[in-house]
Amino acid sequence: MILRLFHLRSTALVASGLIVSLLAGCSGREPWETPYPAKGTVTFKGKPIPNAELSFHPEDDRFPETVRPWAKTDETGEFVVSTFNKGDGAPPGRYKVTAVHHEIVISKGGGMGVKPNDLPKKYASHETTDLVVEIAAGETALPISLK
Repeated sequence: MILRLFHLRSTALVASGLIVSLLAGCSGREPWETPYPAKGTVTFKGKPIPNAELSFHPEDDRFPETVRPWAKTDETGEFVVSTFNKGDGAPPGRYKVTAVHHEIVISKGGGMGVKPNDLPKKYASHETTDLVVEIAAGETALPISLK
């Protein structure tokens, strides 16, 4: 009986130690898990661009593929960045930004379609864009001027 009680206590202590170790290891967050507010305006040749689609590509290769902040400009060219939830911002770091704009057209028959991207082609790919922004802890303002 004493040996069995000792065994139960030893097992409980080992299990408690493992649980504490696991919880301690899980408490640290990865840098890409905490978004910070970021917003701005997109202009092209000095004029605001409504309905432009932006994608933010992390320069840090450790960010998982699932972390790709995005935004869409409103009618005044303003945007709010989203990553995990609408308007939650982006994790801190440097990002290459891509931008595209497709005008929506409605045919005489009522069908909808989109015209080709009307922004300079270099902004459409993370491999060719020269737009780089830095998202900091806290709130970040992002004026983006396309040329």
